[in-house]
Amino acid sequence: MQILHLFTKTASGKPPTSCDRLWLRRGLGIEGDAHARAGSPRQVLLASAPVLMEHGLRPGDLRENILLDGVVEALVSGQVLQLGKAAQVRIMGDCEPCAYLNTLQPGLAKRINGRRGMLAIVIRDGAVQVGDRTTTLPQTFPAVPNDTRGKLHEFVARIPPGRVVRTTELLVALGLTASHYRTIPVMLKKADAGLPVHRVVGAGGRLLTQHLPDQAERLAAEQVEIEQGEVRAEFCWEPQQFHALEV
Repeated sequence: MQILHLFTKTASGKPPTSCDRLWLRRGLGIEGDAHARAGSPRQVLLASAPVLMEHGLRPGDLRENILLDGVVEALVSGQVLQLGKAAQVRIMGDCEPCAYLNTLQPGLAKRINGRRGMLAIVIRDGAVQVGDRTTTLPQTFPAVPNDTRGKLHEFVARIPPGRVVRTTELLVALGLTASHYRTIPVMLKKADAGLPVHRVVGAGGRLLTQHLPDQAERLAAEQVEIEQGEVRAEFCWEPQQFHALEV
């Protein structure tokens, strides 16, 4: 596939700005972009020109970063795509449609469901520019589920013993908006037995004992230190480690 257009977003919710070149930074995203954040699976959005044409949309309407001339939905979670001569991204999954799309066309979010584009994280630095070709590489990462419950289970299962993740950072790791904040404790309470949900704590490191009554005891067994109902900051898992950058 070939890169047709490039865009960057200087602020969340703002229209994208067209550009000729982007700098991709490993583990962070696009330099200067509002979604450049360690630990986020939403660092880069790849979209398909054929989908835009089918729905009468213009480049940038899907708030994509990179518009390709092929069908990016043929890519699957876990694949690695090289962009240009050096930059590489790990495909995380499809980008769910949001209410913004309905401001472009009534009912567009429903019609385009599953075809808005693919989200990716940067695993190798590099510059990309309009006209560059893309290459699907042979190495693959484990696939990430597309549904919220599946994403939660996949991520929480990977939190190392002796480390915790705050709910605010959990939302980032799952690619969810702040509107999901209040649902996280309930989802943890209903999670499968054996999932180390005790390693998720509230904002500021506070324990979620209302939903996880044995959390303090289970964390203490992993030598996690707690002071006045909050886990000490040095026991928080670093966002740079949330998603693997090496196969």
